[in-house]
Amino acid sequence: MTYRLPPLNGLRAFEAAARHRSFTGAADELCVTPGAVSQLVKALETALDTRLFHRSARAITLTPEGKKYLPAIRRAFEEIAAATEATAPGLPGRKLRLGITPDLDRAGSAVLRGLVGRKGTRDIVGQRVADDPGLLVQGGSLDALLRLSDEGCAGLHLDRMTVIAADRSRLDAVLVTRPGIAGCRQHKSLVMLLARAARESN
Repeated sequence: MTYRLPPLNGLRAFEAAARHRSFTGAADELCVTPGAVSQLVKALETALDTRLFHRSARAITLTPEGKKYLPAIRRAFEEIAAATEATAPGLPGRKLRLGITPDLDRAGSAVLRGLVGRKGTRDIVGQRVADDPGLLVQGGSLDALLRLSDEGCAGLHLDRMTVIAADRSRLDAVLVTRPGIAGCRQHKSLVMLLARAARESN
């Protein structure tokens, strides 16, 4: 059986833009530019010969066709995510190995210092490393790297994070994760841990 499928990257961009009600929000999630999201959605609309969004200078809104299309696409992504989680729920028998670059280590974040402690957490152990995304290549010494830049991270999964320094300043950081690890239980725990620490500092 063959499937009639539109461009899958366009579907991701459409679903994310509809959820965020913004090409910019979708771009942050997908680690691309807002212009790239717009082009992906446009290519999808061309493939479907259907307009999915009304665009204005300040906002996007779903067309009636977009509102009709979105629930099925969202369910499909949820089913794919659930199947992936069931097939690869985590890192069997070990913690996620997180590298913390020198700039972030010097910031003195309490949560990062806790992860570098001898036991880390149930799911994650941190270590001080050089700022080198090459450490994340298949079979490398790390599963994820927390750094200040997304340069040199093509093909890797990115999460934009805020790290709270010892002096209470807020640092814009990037959690770079190997694609096969991103979305597993340990990765989700790490994202939640960092996000909670940032919220609690407000």
